[in-house]
Amino acid sequence: MRVYLKSNGYSVSEKFPMTVFEMEDVLDKLKQEDSIVRFEISGHDNMEFPFALCRRDFSADIYRLNLFAERIENLNSSEMTAFKSLLKAKPESDFEDILKMTYGLDSVMVYPCSGCRELGETVIENEMMPELEGCSDEILQLLDPEKVGQLMQKQDGGVFVNEHYCVTSGYEPPDINIKIGRPESCFFRLLVVPEDEKIEQAKWVSLPCEKDDLSEVYNGICLDFQSSLPMITEEYFSDMKLIDELNYLAQKLSELSKTDFVKLKAVMEAENKHEIYEAFYCIRDLNEYQFDQSVQDHNEFGRAYLSRNLPTNFDNSVLESMDLYDFSVKILAQTGGEVTSYGAISGKGQELYSALTVQPEQQLDEDFEEDIEEDFEPEMGMF
Repeated sequence: MRVYLKSNGYSVSEKFPMTVFEMEDVLDKLKQEDSIVRFEISGHDNMEFPFALCRRDFSADIYRLNLFAERIENLNSSEMTAFKSLLKAKPESDFEDILKMTYGLDSVMVYPCSGCRELGETVIENEMMPELEGCSDEILQLLDPEKVGQLMQKQDGGVFVNEHYCVTSGYEPPDINIKIGRPESCFFRLLVVPEDEKIEQAKWVSLPCEKDDLSEVYNGICLDFQSSLPMITEEYFSDMKLIDELNYLAQKLSELSKTDFVKLKAVMEAENKHEIYEAFYCIRDLNEYQFDQSVQDHNEFGRAYLSRNLPTNFDNSVLESMDLYDFSVKILAQTGGEVTSYGAISGKGQELYSALTVQPEQQLDEDFEEDIEEDFEPEMGMF
């Protein structure tokens, strides 16, 4: 399911469902600390949803949004048709009601039917309405199937979805209280099995943990790898012998503030760091980088850069409509900085918003070139 998330001017487009670490990463990209997000649902595996679900603004806890995506992903064809019929019948439902609609769908009667005419033919043939009981075949043959189908649909409160007729009037929202637990505090999770043949013995290992707790998994096989650092993926954890290093990295991450943790992700993204040992170096040198989490794109960086370097009485409102992408790219290229998914990060040992000035050596070279151009005037006929 593709979801467009928004928060205070920031936005990301992501595919749900996702892991806990991926959800936390989305919140970091949106620059928000709480888990309540505003979002629009754009679609599900090329399966068109009715307007009641798509392109409407919703607000919900991201963990409940993720549960909704999991529920949708596990619906079979008949359940999905029933779900769509409920959305069509109740277009103004809020997100909590829509989430509950993914439960109890077996109470919605669904059967193949392309429209009122086909429905009417079925109703007449099987005398499914009390008004038809006792009517002779001659009378039944005189009836208009289209009108009979329309009358049946009105009585049922039924809707047509995906070449099916769905009776939604019998559906009652389940009396359930959906509780979402909060994730445990960790930075990596590994699903480890002792041997290939013993899948039933697989268990999750969360890092950091005590070193003694890892003794049972050194010789195991990692079936799934989840990371709070998007740059460190299963591809870069190919050997369980690295688990001690990974555990130590998790301990170091637990010592970082939330701001420094997000800054670390920005540094690793900007410098394309993927290995565990590279993450240690990035943590060690974290203070040598300047980070502005409020910047979302190059235009924002350009405005922030100019607003800090132009005269204090300059009218910054003229910058709002300017395309500053190329300008920002050139400024960042000079300092080794980058605009990342998490904000703007400087190059190592560089200042993010310092004014660029001509270096003495560069100025001497330029002056020398100007002197040569002025003194050297070729005579006529020299060439």
